[in-house]
Amino acid sequence: MWGQYPPEYLEFIRLFNEGRYFESHEALTEAWSNNRANRFYKALIQLAGALQHWEEASYYWSENLFRGARDLLMAYRPHHAGLDIDELIRVLETCADVARAKRNDREGDYKLPPVTLKLTQ
Repeated sequence: MWGQYPPEYLEFIRLFNEGRYFESHEALTEAWSNNRANRFYKALIQLAGALQHWEEASYYWSENLFRGARDLLMAYRPHHAGLDIDELIRVLETCADVARAKRNDREGDYKLPPVTLKLTQ
């Protein structure tokens, strides 16, 4: 089943789910650079970037990238490349809202929902 996916995509998912967001971003960058029309990879790269910015307390950029990733993924609904895109979009919307709240109230105890990528197909 996993052999149907490109190795850089599988590596992205592995690193992402380990919380290694910068490295997961790097795993897809070359593939996306070779085909900038691949908006799915661009969305995943933005998702990893959003979580990296969250960890660095850069909530403006985190929110911006969560929303950008969500917008890019809309074209891939409801499922794509083994992912439940509708569910991922819902999580991204929540994450963007949490990042906005944290940006407006830095002292508040805001937590992101878990963001994991589960291949289902």
